[in-house]
Amino acid sequence: MTDDLTHGSGPSPTAPRNQHSAQTETLSARLDAVERSLTGDDVAVSSLEDAAAVESRLSDLETAVEELSVRMDEVDAATQAMRGYLGGVRAVNEDVERRANAALAKAESLEGALIDESAHSIDGPTHAVGDDAISEAVDARTDADAPVHPDVGAEPNREDGAGLAERLRDVL
Repeated sequence: MTDDLTHGSGPSPTAPRNQHSAQTETLSARLDAVERSLTGDDVAVSSLEDAAAVESRLSDLETAVEELSVRMDEVDAATQAMRGYLGGVRAVNEDVERRANAALAKAESLEGALIDESAHSIDGPTHAVGDDAISEAVDARTDADAPVHPDVGAEPNREDGAGLAERLRDVL
C-alpha cells in the first residue's frame, strides 16, 4: 500500500482538490439556479431581504395612512357637528334679540302711554292706566315682531341701526 503512494501508481494528491473544486462549482451553480427560481431573475437573495424590509415598511405606512384617514373622518364629523351647533346657537341668539327688541318696543310704547297719561292728568281728570291698557299694549304685535325663520337668512328688524344694549341704555 505504501508502494502505491511512493511510486505514484495511485491517485495523485491534486485529484481530490480538483474533484472538491468541481463539486463546489456544481453546488454553486445549483444554488444560483435555486436563487434564480426563487427571485425570478438574477437578483441575489440578500437583496430579497432588502425588498422584504421595503415591503414591510410599505405595509406599515399603508396602515398608518388608513388610521389617519379614519381619524380625519372623525375630525370632519366633529367639525360638522360643531358648525351645526353654532348655527343653532346663532338662530337662538337672533330669536332672543328679536324678542328683546319686541319687549323693548312694548316697554317704550307703555312708557309713552304713561307719559301721555300723566300729561293728560295735569290738564284734566286723572285716569290711571288700567290692566286693559297694559294688556292691549303688550298684545299688540307689529310686523317687526313677526317670527323670522333663521334658515331663510333674514336679519331681525332693527330700529335706527342701534344695538339692543344701546337702546336699553337709552330707555334706562
